Parts: sequence; structure tokens; C-alpha cells
Amino acid sequence: MSEVIYCNDTRYPGPKAHPAPPAITGLPTQAELDAYPRMFTWGELKEIIMTGQLEELMRNKEMQFKYDQWSGGMKAKFGSTEKYLTQARLPFEQSPSQPAEPTYDLTTSLDQPHPLPSGLPTQDTEPQTPVSGSSTPASVGFVSLASLSLVNGKLTKSKSKSALSIASSPGEETGVTPEGKEAEEEEEHKVEYLRFDPEKGLDAEKYAVLPNDWPYNVPYGVRHFCVWSRIPIAHPHLVGYDPAAWAKIEDEGLGGFTGVTPLPPATITPPQSQFPSPPSSNDGSATPAGAVGRGKYQVELPKTEWYARDVMHGGREMRQWAGAQYESEGGKEVGKMVKGLWDERGWECLWFVNPPRLQSVPGFSHFHVFARRKTPEEIDAAESILTCKA
Repeated sequence: MSEVIYCNDTRYPGPKAHPAPPAITGLPTQAELDAYPRMFTWGELKEIIMTGQLEELMRNKEMQFKYDQWSGGMKAKFGSTEKYLTQARLPFEQSPSQPAEPTYDLTTSLDQPHPLPSGLPTQDTEPQTPVSGSSTPASVGFVSLASLSLVNGKLTKSKSKSALSIASSPGEETGVTPEGKEAEEEEEHKVEYLRFDPEKGLDAEKYAVLPNDWPYNVPYGVRHFCVWSRIPIAHPHLVGYDPAAWAKIEDEGLGGFTGVTPLPPATITPPQSQFPSPPSSNDGSATPAGAVGRGKYQVELPKTEWYARDVMHGGREMRQWAGAQYESEGGKEVGKMVKGLWDERGWECLWFVNPPRLQSVPGFSHFHVFARRKTPEEIDAAESILTCKA
């Protein structure tokens, strides 16, 4: 994966990513990927992630065909996607074991996925999973590196506590002592799932950043990464064990934006005549320079303000998404990790965790990042705003 740099501006480099070793052949080059037409704009990708319609993300159809051919050879050599990842792709020293029980919440109404019998072709949904490995409808959900017995138990416990609280009158004792409450809080703190400490940075024993070897179709200048985790990512604890919130996550996944440069509301108000008509020259006179087109509204500005001025006079999509922030409920920890890996002053990122119905690699938690390197003009603007906020 080639690095994106504009005008030799190397401020805020991205995280260390593990490229495919030379022994893995047949992967597309960046030049080959760039030779295909773009299927989505940056704004369209934002809308897909914000609305939870992650199944709409895809590769170019010919690229998908090539991926399917390559995937068949990979499976023939390694036996499965999991073995390919553990033996050839992931940098972890020890491979986590397959979970002993399904890693989704059995108490929700979500249909539990079932593995396909061996030898049967995969379903039509297979090409629609944005990962570096093989897609399979037999995936078991988010927290795919650990048994969910504790999660299921705490969900049930949480519901029981809520019911008891509702059934009790305001002054009635519930039987929970201060010592018991403290023990419960300590137990919840021990629940293991993805958390990110900006002071400590990425724990290389738990997480690894890999470029997606077969990325989805994204705009030019955007790179698709997968962050693999040896511990669960989506966990009911993130939404306070709320059954409705957890069911929504299971159905739509998690997602968010990072690095969106805040802009004042007045900045995104378009001028009255955004696309002026060409001047008429029937009378032989010329319209004065600066009255229309590129010269209109032109003034000298500090370098930190040019981006905001471009947004003001940009197209509809640019103005629509300017300054638009988004993070799904339960996504705060993944969001913190993305911000820590791709500095918000230098990168705008869209990230998502596929829901169980789109999860692709049983046994490994991972989330996806579409990372867009900001232009020098955007970095100047972001430095003046985000640095001050920090």
C-alpha cells in the first residue's frame, strides 16, 4: 500500500501497519486499484456508515471476481481463512483459540448465524464483507476472541437488577449492600474488551494494524485498513447492558467519523450565486476580472482560513458534510483508538465494525478504517482549531 503525501507535507504520519510479506503473492497493487472507476464519494461513504447500511460497501466487481479466485487458492493452501491469518498475516506471536461458545448475545432476537456444511458454496452475501481474508456467513459476531458466558451472565444479571429496581417501592430495600455494589463495580471493571489509553498507545500484543489486502472501492487518496484485536471489540458493557441498545448494535454494527475539522455555521452557507453564468461578450465588453468565477469573493486570508473559504464556495456535498460529526452509541472506545492511531489534525477517518450478519472471520475481532490524508490546507485549518481544543 503506497503512502499518501501531498506536496511533501509529512506532518502527522499514520500508524505502523503490517504489509503482506513477500511470500503472499497475487494481491492487487495500488496502481491496479486506482485504475478502476470510483464507485463512492467520501460523502456517500459517510452516509452509508452513519445509516448503518454497511452491506452497501463493496469492491469493484472485477476486483471482487479476482479476490474470489485468489481466496480459493488461499484456502486450498492454508485450509481456512483463520489459518491463513494466524500463519501468514497477523503479527501476533500466539494465535488465540476458537471461542468455545457463540460470541453474540443469546438473549436478543437476532438470528444466530449457522456454519455452512463443508463443500457447499458460500452465499451471495460473501462478496459484501470488507476484509482482508475470506468472507463467510458462518461468522459468530463481535466478541470473537473470548467466550461470552460472562457477557450473557451480566446481561441477565443487569435485567434482573432493573426488574428488581422497578418492582421495589422508592423506600424499599433491594438487598444490595455497599460492599456488594463495590464488588459489582469491580467485576464490571474487569470485563475485557477493546479500550484505548492515549498515554500508553497501541498495545502490540493485543492489536495490529494491517492494510486491507483486497480493499473496498474508496475515493482516490483514501486507504482501507483493518485493525485486528485479540480481545472483543463490541461489548454490552459499552451501552450499560441495555438490551435495546445492544440489539441495535448487533443489527447495524458500530461506526463513526474522526478528524472532521470543525467549522463555524456561517462557513457552510453558500453564496447567493454559487455557479455564476459566464459573462456575455455580445457587446464586445469584457466583465472586469474578479467579478465572476474564480475571482469572485477573493480576498487575502491567513493560511489557516483558506479551507473554510473553500468549503463556503464548494459543491453541495462538500458543504453538506462540512463539520458533520458522528459516533454511534457504544463506539467511544474504537473512536478513541482511531483518533490515537490517525492524528485528527492530519487525517479524517471513517471507521466501522460490521454487525454479526456481515462479520466475516470467526475467531478474530476487527474493525475497518477508511483513512483520508488531509491536504496541507486542511492540516493548517485543523491545527488552528483541534490543537486549541486539545
